[in-house]
Amino acid sequence: MKSDKKQTVFMIGIVFLILAGIMLYVTLKAPHIYEGEDYSYSTAISTTKETLSVKYPLNINTASAQELAAVEGMSEENAKAIVAYRQENGAFSDVSEIMNIKGIGEKTYYNVAPYLDV
Repeated sequence: MKSDKKQTVFMIGIVFLILAGIMLYVTLKAPHIYEGEDYSYSTAISTTKETLSVKYPLNINTASAQELAAVEGMSEENAKAIVAYRQENGAFSDVSEIMNIKGIGEKTYYNVAPYLDV
């Protein structure tokens, strides 16, 4: 009888450790976007012709397709689609509007949102 109780307590402890690990993983994996914080930093991107210097957060209303493609998690196709959408529909009022573009879903949005601004 005593060993059954110990085994149950042990299993509950294991479950709590697994849940704590999952919560820690999800917390560290999610992008952290805090209003009012300054996320400015620069990176240099080498292309065949020149070195492109990009300052983050990148304004999606003024950035070129090449600058947008430099954002981690953004494909060249998505970058070109953002520029085309902007030309057809006017300026973005919020970064989340990029999810209106075919090919950019929630996963892509959450990966690139910390690097973008309007």
